[in-house]
Amino acid sequence: MGLERFRAIEDFDSARARAFWRNVRSVLTGRAGRLRSIEPVLRAAGLEGRAFGGVHEIPVDKIAGSVAPDAKTGDFDAMFLPVNRRMRDRWARIYQAMVEGDELPPIDVYKVDDRYYVIDGHHRVSVARNLGRPTLNARVIEVKTRAPLGKGTDAASLLRAAEYAAFLDVTQLHRTRPEARLECSRLGRYDEILQHIAGHRYFLSLEQHREVPLQEGAASWYDHVYRPIADAIRKHNVLEQLPGWTEADLYVEITRRWLALSQEGEPAGPDPAIHALLAENARTWWGRRRKIQLHD
Repeated sequence: MGLERFRAIEDFDSARARAFWRNVRSVLTGRAGRLRSIEPVLRAAGLEGRAFGGVHEIPVDKIAGSVAPDAKTGDFDAMFLPVNRRMRDRWARIYQAMVEGDELPPIDVYKVDDRYYVIDGHHRVSVARNLGRPTLNARVIEVKTRAPLGKGTDAASLLRAAEYAAFLDVTQLHRTRPEARLECSRLGRYDEILQHIAGHRYFLSLEQHREVPLQEGAASWYDHVYRPIADAIRKHNVLEQLPGWTEADLYVEITRRWLALSQEGEPAGPDPAIHALLAENARTWWGRRRKIQLHD
């Protein structure tokens, strides 16, 4: 056995051992251990189209997952470490080829936002990661979805992506207002936003003495209702003060407090509603801190 072949097998066994211990930790922590396919996520987010993006070098650390069915991805863990011993010969051959500078065919990937998902080439990605290679040559297919995708692919992420895709399908804001980013971190909020759009559309129809189409009403709502509140959110730096919230989350909460202030006969509008939200959050934060101090 040649030296490089010996090193390849040794590195495979080491990588597989790391995969084993990662899997043990994933069982204990409840986090995903195996490599999963992104296809269910793409369906949930509303797959709109694919386009060939050329052949070029891509960063290995931006390769986030797979397109293959779960049955195929079962050979690797979420970090592309090898799981099955039967892969050793093929993995070792690719290892040798990379170390010796042989030209390997490009891998095939989907590009979704700024991350890549492997169609073909899982072993090459696994070896490249193990060797610390910064890039791989890839044939890139750029994928567009109605709803933007976050890093997570858990059940909650799938549901949020599906809700957003359905919201965009109804309102068509991704076409009429492509700059709009209405991502909610909590489930159920798109139903509330749709109620706001329906109300705005109703009054717009009365004002214009015609039946305003929903998509036109949604675009008008975005321009005349959402954007002024978003401007106020930025003016008061609310996102910096409430980490973990999105702009659309804040819109929903601000409009709730705006309505409550109006019903109480208090000064209402975006600015008073924002002050009320921040004050409420501060009281909640101090309350949690007080409880911690009492239990220390």
